[in-house]
Amino acid sequence: MGKATTSATFEAPIEKAFKVISDYGSYPQFMPDVKRVSVIESTLEKKLVEFELQIIKSIRYQLWMTEVANTDVAWRFHSGEMFKENSGFWKLKDLGDGRTQAEYSIDAKFGMFVPGMIEKKLIEVNLPTMMKAFKTRIEAK
Repeated sequence: MGKATTSATFEAPIEKAFKVISDYGSYPQFMPDVKRVSVIESTLEKKLVEFELQIIKSIRYQLWMTEVANTDVAWRFHSGEMFKENSGFWKLKDLGDGRTQAEYSIDAKFGMFVPGMIEKKLIEVNLPTMMKAFKTRIEAK
């Protein structure tokens, strides 16, 4: 299992950070590898979201997303290519003065045979780039 956690401080109110993180359909606008995101099903408790990434080849997968307004976004794997398992979360904390502390954690296992050490690297290598993209989007005026 490849597991990684990172955190960042966003110079933006918690409501804005949550809005960007939970607006899955906008991900292709600021995440270069994300080509398409669609909400397949939505209830009061959760959303089934399909992601299409372009990493060497096109990869699709679906995650069940659960949200607690302005504090948490969590997910668990439903179906798709590449992953056998994929779960994680965003946890947001209001620091006051229009700043937000964000913790991001992912725990994933690839469907194809990929040694654990390589899984960890694939996940960890992407984290700084992903977090930078979110930070730039959240802090945009």
